[in-house]
Amino acid sequence: MARRITIPVRSFGSEVGTPAIPEVAEWLKGMRGEEADLATYRLSRSLADQESVAVPAAGGMFYGERLSGAFTGMVDGVLVDEPGIDPSAPAADARYVVARRRDAWFALPAPHALGLRDAYIDDEEEFAGVIVAGYARLAREMRDQGVRGHVLVADQADEAELERLAGNRFLFFPRDPGRFDLEVLLEYQDDLILPAGDLDRAADLMERFRVRKLILLDAGVDDLLAATALVDPDMLEVGGYCSGEDCPDYWKTLVDRAFIAR
Repeated sequence: MARRITIPVRSFGSEVGTPAIPEVAEWLKGMRGEEADLATYRLSRSLADQESVAVPAAGGMFYGERLSGAFTGMVDGVLVDEPGIDPSAPAADARYVVARRRDAWFALPAPHALGLRDAYIDDEEEFAGVIVAGYARLAREMRDQGVRGHVLVADQADEAELERLAGNRFLFFPRDPGRFDLEVLLEYQDDLILPAGDLDRAADLMERFRVRKLILLDAGVDDLLAATALVDPDMLEVGGYCSGEDCPDYWKTLVDRAFIAR
């Protein structure tokens, strides 16, 4: 009889669209006595869909609006006054998430993906450093509430961000690995994240960089079996980021096929 080895599924976040007002109103009935708003609802939805995921992550790119609001001195995403951080809303969100799933991570847009601009410091490098430092502080505040770590959803390998944040309970998720400079990312991060269909890239990258985990996006049974030619099963994870409408089915399907039969 074949032995079945379960491979953990890791979430890199989800997208949750803007719901209809009746849907939110019904949800709010169960939130009496708690502070809640649309961002809280979307966090709740993103997390509830991941019940069977081994490493869940609340949030996603949609959390950028809430995150932007934590940077003070900004008007419409533009720095116009002395920069600062107000961590109260993200910290409250962290408490909300951890109360529902103690092992949850949080998925945020990476600093460059937040789209903040400067009209005050007048120095691009210094401004970028201020934003990255703000991320580090916000993450500490959220981890103080029990969040396990942070996924940073990234469109590019920004070395200033990687140097400051990678590895400190931050995991950079390349949203489009086919266009992402994975070589730069692997200089700072030892988790290799690839679409399952790009498994043929793994051998070369693993030969040139130290890789602790191979995380295959949207992998199926055959993909995982093929990956065992490169790594032991305990170095494998299945990764996912739900960007569609049917996230419950998306996560269930990933979990159901995350195994190796031997």
